[in-house]
Amino acid sequence: MLLAAVALLAGNLAYASLSGPSAFARDFDQNLANYPLAASIARSDPDLRKVFLRETEAAFNEGGWPAARGVLNMILANEMEAYADDEHINAVDRAELAALLKLMRDPLACKSFLMAGSQRGEFSDAAQELAELGAAHGAAIANGFERKTNGVARSQASDEELGAIEMQLRLGPFAELTRQELGAQSRYLGGNPALMCSAAIKKQLNLLSADSVDSAHASRLRRARAIKIDIVEVRAKLCREPGNGLSCS
Repeated sequence: MLLAAVALLAGNLAYASLSGPSAFARDFDQNLANYPLAASIARSDPDLRKVFLRETEAAFNEGGWPAARGVLNMILANEMEAYADDEHINAVDRAELAALLKLMRDPLACKSFLMAGSQRGEFSDAAQELAELGAAHGAAIANGFERKTNGVARSQASDEELGAIEMQLRLGPFAELTRQELGAQSRYLGGNPALMCSAAIKKQLNLLSADSVDSAHASRLRRARAIKIDIVEVRAKLCREPGNGLSCS
């Protein structure tokens, strides 16, 4: 009887460990507290908190904390910046341009930034520009969350509308992308870093060359589109290239 009871207890404990929350899930809110804005949004929006938890845990299991932080940043930007007002959207776009112009001196780092974004301690040569970009993102996310809470609708566009925006950004008005730049962009992770960087800078300049209202509208629609990026795979591939500028350890 004693052996049977011990076996039953061991079985129940094993079942509980398998069916209960993971260590990541148990510590999630404590770890999220290190990102006050994300923590505040999670407390106010339980459904979005579930998305934060599900997506960051999946990324963490495959790529550790750099991947989890990258996914969290992407979710915040995609979910909240699409609600931000013109002033905040334009501020983010200007800050992104400044970061790209600084990083263009190191094409591989510029490519890594375009593909994977940035986290604290990465791309030290552009530390000031990236700090200003981070502040602009934070302000836009906070503004977007406030506007969403107040009932502002999320901007949406059809594939045709988005295609028209992308075509215009390739053509001008500041500068037209070359065939080589378009080819580099189409090859994604396999694209030439210098060409990818110059193409991104041209598109950003074309965007900001428009009237501020039109620029913000186009940027808002682009930010609202659903983009599936496997940040774990992206970072893993970029980290195989020496001098990528990412925190790969």
